[in-house]
Formats: sequence, structure tokens, C-alpha cells
Amino acid sequence: MTAPAFDGQDLAHARAWVRLADDAAAIEALDAIYDDTAARISERAPACWASGRCCNFERTGHLLYVTGLEAAATMSRAQRERSSPLALAPATPGACPFQEGNLCGVHAVRPLGCRVYFCDRAAQSWQHDLSEAMQERIRALHDRLGAPYRYAEWRWLLALVRAATSG
Repeated sequence: MTAPAFDGQDLAHARAWVRLADDAAAIEALDAIYDDTAARISERAPACWASGRCCNFERTGHLLYVTGLEAAATMSRAQRERSSPLALAPATPGACPFQEGNLCGVHAVRPLGCRVYFCDRAAQSWQHDLSEAMQERIRALHDRLGAPYRYAEWRWLLALVRAATSG
């Protein structure tokens, strides 16, 4: 697999997200959205079997989409929690680079898409609507912060953020 190519605008956007990922007020606002999401999910009590299927994108035939701010915030926070650098190379091809066995290695700081996705079929009737509502709030947060908005595939955005911080 070849590394994705990023243009100057991609990298400029990623640098803006990285700066915001270190801004306490921006992260507090993002966390407030995540906390509201968690409260709404707890009302529904969906089952999570910790099977790791949600993290193995190719095996389950789905992709995870997030915003640039979420990708930068997850990477920044995960890096602070670990003593070793983030590899961003999935142990299982086609999986999330943060998957560790059947578990999420960045569970506490995972993006919205991970927070609202459940294999529990009973959750399918409401998880899309919740995701859309919270995603709209994240988009509004980007606007309030003056941050460029990009909603894209998780692994691509992680690679972009990595490229923006390593150059």
C-alpha cells in the first residue's frame, strides 16, 4: 500500500487541527459533545461484546469517518497517554491502527464514530440519528473555532495529521 499524497491545503488544515488539539477550551467543547453522546447512549443501553469487529473495517465491510479535529485530538491525547510513539500501522491489515486484540487502545479518547457504533442490531434503529445529530454539533464547533472542516476516512486523516506533524 502506498502512502497517501497530501497537498498544501490538506497539510495546512491538519496543522490547524493539531493546534486546536492542544487548546484546552477546544478539547473541553469536543468532550462536552462526547459526554452528551455518552449520556444518550446510556439511556439506550446497547450491548457491546468487545469482539473487535467494529475496529476491523475490511472484515466487517464498513469504514469509519471522522473530522480532522477529532483525528488530531485523538492522536494528541493518545500520544500523551503512551510512553512510546504511535505507530499508526494496524496489527491486523484493514483494521484500525489503535486496535489492540479485541479492544480499543484509545477508548477514552476515541472519535464520535467509534462512540456511536455498536454491533448490537437493536442499536441500528437509533445510532445513525444520534451520529448525525452529534456530527452536526462537531461541525458547528469547527465553525465556532474557525477551524477548517473535513469529514473523511479515519485512517486517511490520521496519516494526514501525522504528515503535518512530522514535517
